[in-house]
Amino acid sequence: MSEILAKAQCPYCGVGCGLEIFKDRKGRTKIRGDKKHPATSGDLCLKPVPYPKVMDIGRVPSPLYRENKKEQFREISWEEAFDIISEKLTHNKPDENYFYISGQLTTEDSYVINKFVKGFIRTNNIDANSRLCMASAVMGYKLSFGSDGVPGSYEDIDDSDAFVFAGSNAAWTHPVLFKRVLKRKKEYPETRIIVIDPVKTATADKADIWIDIKPGTDTVLFNSVLYLLNKKGWLDYGFIKEHTENFEDAIDEAERYPPDIAAQICGIKESHIYKLAEIYAFSKKLISFWTMGLNQSSNGTMKNISLINLHLATGRINEKGCPFSLTGQPNAMGGREVGYLVNGLPGYRDVRNKEDRDFMERFWKIHEGSIKEKPGVTAVEAVERMIDGDIKLFWIVCTNPAVTMPNLNKFWKALRNTFVIVQDAYLTDSVDYANLVLPATQWGEKEGVMTGSDRTITYNGIFRDPPPQCKHDWEIFCEVAKRLGWEEHFSYKSSKEIFDEYKKTTKGRLCDISDFSYEDLPKRWGERWLYRDKKFPTPSGKAKFNRAVFKEPEDRVKYPYSFILTTGRTKKQWHTMTRTGKSLELLRDEAEPYILINEKDAFELGIVDNDYINVRSKRGQIYIKTKVGSIRRGVLFAPFGYGKIYHFPTNILVSDAVDPISKEPELKFSSVYMKARKKRIYRLSDDTYQKVKNSFKAVERFLDDALETGFHSIKDKLGMDSESVKLLTMKTGELIRLFILNPTDWEKAMVLNEEIASIYISLNFQPEYQRSLTESFSKSMERIFDLDKDELIAWEYTYEFLFHGIFEIVKRYYEDRELRKQD
Repeated sequence: MSEILAKAQCPYCGVGCGLEIFKDRKGRTKIRGDKKHPATSGDLCLKPVPYPKVMDIGRVPSPLYRENKKEQFREISWEEAFDIISEKLTHNKPDENYFYISGQLTTEDSYVINKFVKGFIRTNNIDANSRLCMASAVMGYKLSFGSDGVPGSYEDIDDSDAFVFAGSNAAWTHPVLFKRVLKRKKEYPETRIIVIDPVKTATADKADIWIDIKPGTDTVLFNSVLYLLNKKGWLDYGFIKEHTENFEDAIDEAERYPPDIAAQICGIKESHIYKLAEIYAFSKKLISFWTMGLNQSSNGTMKNISLINLHLATGRINEKGCPFSLTGQPNAMGGREVGYLVNGLPGYRDVRNKEDRDFMERFWKIHEGSIKEKPGVTAVEAVERMIDGDIKLFWIVCTNPAVTMPNLNKFWKALRNTFVIVQDAYLTDSVDYANLVLPATQWGEKEGVMTGSDRTITYNGIFRDPPPQCKHDWEIFCEVAKRLGWEEHFSYKSSKEIFDEYKKTTKGRLCDISDFSYEDLPKRWGERWLYRDKKFPTPSGKAKFNRAVFKEPEDRVKYPYSFILTTGRTKKQWHTMTRTGKSLELLRDEAEPYILINEKDAFELGIVDNDYINVRSKRGQIYIKTKVGSIRRGVLFAPFGYGKIYHFPTNILVSDAVDPISKEPELKFSSVYMKARKKRIYRLSDDTYQKVKNSFKAVERFLDDALETGFHSIKDKLGMDSESVKLLTMKTGELIRLFILNPTDWEKAMVLNEEIASIYISLNFQPEYQRSLTESFSKSMERIFDLDKDELIAWEYTYEFLFHGIFEIVKRYYEDRELRKQD
């Protein structure tokens, strides 16, 4: 018989799998699924299984301190650490302090820290790593339904017949949930799975339809589907009339994107848009799952509401479906419930609402006006203020932003300019930039609750004693509060006391858990369907359609930065590998960073599997191993979680542009330059040259007409005016005649190449236009001349050969201008 030590929720992704921690017959601590857990019924993935083996590897040995970051740390006592913190907080103005916390904390931890910062330090400068992953989803829910919170639950999977995964590789990142989807498909084979992702992920491998969308264009796709639903009359008019408002605004925006236009913007088959419209219209029950592919974007909020608009238009709430945002961390939901972002207060309250501020001030027994009305600075926006010296203290709790923040070179500069406290169980990458390091307990060493993606709250029990130097996260803040004179407000003796206080703030709120107790858990708030009666927490009681406005990503894809980099997780690792990266079982096959590239792109750059290459953006560069695989052309994928021990964290390259509403950064779209490993050599075979030469008499008289027709066909697309078309027609015709009639005059050919390249550069032509030019001239040749198929192909090869030489000059110009400017 095994001895059950504790039950808990998995400390990794947001699925919230229930676990049992037990001792086997040999006395070893092990982990298995909890078959009685209502959310996951005993299922689990590989990640938590080795956890007990790695808990003691790389722990913070004691409080560590250095005033100057160039010095070595010295061990200090907790008393000295608390004195240092108290002195800093007393000396600084409230808004000169910043607190960056985590969706891996317990709800009790987050509640105490939020209370400490907003109620007593009197600043709203507290944000969480959820800003990097869930902020756009939060805003999507708030704008559409009036509140945060997933409308459905996992049970909805079991009677659905259609699943849309948008920007989600759930097979790797939420594997237990995805297994449940596959189980449903096995039981009901008519079930359809659609994956929208530029990468052919493990999830896409199991899909009925893979839509390899151009990154950043999801808003256009969903608007186009709404356009079709409206045009065909495939709407739930009863639901729209009774339960929604503002429908006309959403349709007005969608009208801009008929399928032919949307397909061109998204770079997908037009037929996929029609098929997606059919699925939203005629499925019995449809769930849309999404994660970072929609959220981590400067258009992230609009992507979210454009997808939710489809559910509102087809009435796909409750018995007909659910727009289901999957959470990346184990307690990002709990953190959102206690209001741990810059605008939040407990119970889904908001600092901008006077009634909410008044309630919390009375509840916390603090003076009126203690909680500031204006939201704090979000995490990405804080970086500039740290560099400028406006933020003097940056307190990191249970997260590793030195790897996960965008534009890392800039963020590292900000950390070097600021007094940094790192509070963590482990010596993370962020410790490199710290002045003060505080050893904290972790999952399994402290009790507390977490909320999974489907709103199920689980109590996490203790199964081992913490190292003697460690304190609980909430306990550390309580100790500092006592030194600042607030002991009566932070006199908690246990996590349960904190939970019992916090739950009172939820009474009468959407996330009401006021009658929950530790003994009740696991238990879900809001029942199976959050809006069972289809009444929503908005002034009108109706859900709201929103105008989903598409905006191009901030980074422009122009040579030399002509590849789009998107990022994500690997199968067995989680976040920055602080714990999973210490497990040999989980490192197997995932021991080294890599960048995924399309096979054709790799061929053109002379790259093969396992080559090491330089990749750079305007923000920095990395050196990384390549993998050739299934991904959209022009797009690269790299995992973000490999830390500085691997030399080059991916987020060195990543854009720090943010969504104007959610302030979530654009981690999924960064334009980068990938240096060619070997130059591709273009040659024409003798046979091809002879076919072109032999057919030249047949085309000579109308060659200029064919060239002009070709240029005109793509004139608007490439931004040419009539004068440019005439000049390029003349020069290109001259080059072709020289090539056919006098192929050994290299000097003249080089002069013409340079002249044509100069015109291309003046028109800001990109190397990717080479393909468009070749195709347009091939079509014009076919229209004007009666040539054999072999002769037409020979002319196409000739155009490609000649344009390649010209564009090599164009590339060198752009490389010299842009890359040297950066250097």
